[in-house]
Amino acid sequence: MAYSHTTNSRTPHRSTAASKGIATKSRNTKTIIRFLFIALILGTVFSFGAMVQAYAAASSPTGSVSNHVETKKVVQEQVVIQEGDTLWGIATAHKKDGENIRSYIDEIKTKNHLTTSALKEGQVLLLP
Repeated sequence: MAYSHTTNSRTPHRSTAASKGIATKSRNTKTIIRFLFIALILGTVFSFGAMVQAYAAASSPTGSVSNHVETKKVVQEQVVIQEGDTLWGIATAHKKDGENIRSYIDEIKTKNHLTTSALKEGQVLLLP
């Protein structure tokens, strides 16, 4: 049997382009893992903070901190327009004694964003 001796043997090696691709993929993977790790830590910290705040609000003594806010109900006088009502008639019926009727009509128009004196049946006017 004859053996042939070849001098043409090549050893497998990576090209520089292939190694750069692997390094880039590795770098991207590391960046993604770092991002996920930081997001996990921040999520844990914020969740813990929210739980502490909720627990503290639920167990705070009522004498030291008051969350009660007094609300005042403002009763706004209204008029529902009936057939035949006019601003002049409404102003005459609801103005204060000694108040100028034309000024009161202007206040009604301003408060209700009216540009004319035309009224429609069923319309609701807020009185000043």
